[in-house]
Amino acid sequence: MTRVEALGYLGLRVKSLEDWEVFATEILGMTASRQEIDGEDALVLRMDERAHRLTLRVGDDELDYVGWQVSGPDALDEVAAALDGAGVPYKDDAGLAERRGVRRLLRCTDPAGYALEFHYGATMMREPFVSPTGARFVTTAPDGADTGLGHVVVVCDNAEETTEFYRRVLGFKVSDHIVPVPGLLLTFLHTNPRHHSLAVAPVYGDGSAGINHFMVEVDDLDVVGRALDKVHQREIRQLATLGRHTNDKMLSFYVESPSGFGVEYGTDGLLIDDDTWSVVTYDASAYWGHVFDRA
Repeated sequence: MTRVEALGYLGLRVKSLEDWEVFATEILGMTASRQEIDGEDALVLRMDERAHRLTLRVGDDELDYVGWQVSGPDALDEVAAALDGAGVPYKDDAGLAERRGVRRLLRCTDPAGYALEFHYGATMMREPFVSPTGARFVTTAPDGADTGLGHVVVVCDNAEETTEFYRRVLGFKVSDHIVPVPGLLLTFLHTNPRHHSLAVAPVYGDGSAGINHFMVEVDDLDVVGRALDKVHQREIRQLATLGRHTNDKMLSFYVESPSGFGVEYGTDGLLIDDDTWSVVTYDASAYWGHVFDRA
């Protein structure tokens, strides 16, 4: 049984809130507001009716926390029981839940050291989301299933242990694997019809642990194209050219965020039917395109 419903939100520590505000609104098409959180200036980004999907505070350009949404109090109790059963310490943090705008929140760390916040009851805004670029972000499936913010890809020293934690303790399901180069295995996991909400990669070559990228999806290829035009016009570094992935079929490009890690911006992602799905391994990440900048 999948205990986690969707990727609810992300917290990031970034060196420049100002640069991110321009990037998020003018390139990605989110809306931004400045708020004070825990006594710190924060940039809060919206992409749908949720009060926030990304919260950025000043720091060292890294992943701060990952918010995993569950359906309600019973599901959160199941997460607590699963963590107890696995011997994973956690905190049922009412104060943090209030600051995050959710009804209840459990906080722990995964085997790779990333902070996780399991929550339900996220605040929905009366004011509609209106993108400054006309973007309509895909956060639900056609049947109404919640597919969340998008996905996040993390790199860690203990990829196998971390993957097993999400699979065995939290009920994530393996979607498939990609071996883009010999010796590098990427594992993709889902919690809802979105092909993956999380991917786990090992440290490879001279790389380091941390967030590799997060992905947001829009419902119109022209919105993707216009965003790509702005990336070119403003000479923002493009990490990978426009292309289509083998596994989730996403038509997307990758751009370097103001923090240095990537943002994947795409459309037409695959939805999974668990009743008919079989796990496979791909020998490449793209059918075409997605030529990565190795600089």
